[in-house]
Amino acid sequence: MRADLVVGSRLPDLELPDHRRRPVRLSTLANGYPLIVSFYRGYW
Repeated sequence: MRADLVVGSRLPDLELPDHRRRPVRLSTLANGYPLIVSFYRGYW
């Protein structure tokens, strides 16, 4: 695990594509509320 990714710390304001491939910022999704981001590895 990366040293700068610590449970409970703030994430940088990432910009990721949505299901329509349009960029969306995490701060826009959170709209001031706590946000949990979960990443999965592998295939389904």
